[in-house]
Amino acid sequence: MAVAFDTHRAVKTLEAAGTSTPEAEALVQIIGAAINGERVTKADVEEIGRGLEGFATKEDFERFATKEDLERFATKEDLKGFATKEDLERFATKEDLEVVRSDVQGLKREIQGLKQSLVDRELRLLKWTFGMLTGSVVFTVGLTVTLIKLLPS
Repeated sequence: MAVAFDTHRAVKTLEAAGTSTPEAEALVQIIGAAINGERVTKADVEEIGRGLEGFATKEDFERFATKEDLERFATKEDLKGFATKEDLERFATKEDLEVVRSDVQGLKREIQGLKQSLVDRELRLLKWTFGMLTGSVVFTVGLTVTLIKLLPS
């Protein structure tokens, strides 16, 4: 018993779903044959196989992530407690840190200069103190010798 089957409409529907015209025609031919009680031959199956060469296989899908794989990733809910872009804008940037680093280097040089200046002043003070001490000793010794000479023997 033959059943009415609109092959043209079936081909157009398959094409609209993204199937190429040769593939759609092959599928409609096989479906039509099945509806009308005809047997599908090995050649029919091979023709469909050739038409399906561009479709993904089971092996192709094995490379994609599974639901379990995707469940290991963080969700929006998981990320709610982390910093946002707005939060990060309040922190220093690399450029800010370079400016600070440069300022710190300048301050280090200035401190080193001040230390050297302090050392120089301490050295001058020590020289002055030593000079004064030496002068005082010489004066005291000279005064003592003079007084001894002036005293009646």
